[in-house]
Amino acid sequence: MNSERLLIDKWRGLNPIQQQEVLDFVEFIAQKSFQEDRSQIRERRVKQWLNWASDNPDDSPGLPDEALSRDSIYNED
Repeated sequence: MNSERLLIDKWRGLNPIQQQEVLDFVEFIAQKSFQEDRSQIRERRVKQWLNWASDNPDDSPGLPDEALSRDSIYNED
């Protein structure tokens, strides 16, 4: 018997409260997996950024102070 059929058969033997518990658990597993995927994406992006930053020479010109001011960041011109 395949896993899906086994799950359905066991599901039908549960009362409604137990069925809801199973649904809650499945949702928890799905959410956990989603969070792990997001964490892996975040780690990959950080590594890419660090690699990019390390490829630039230390003596390269930085941004002027005006570029980092609050007014220039939120300027909508």
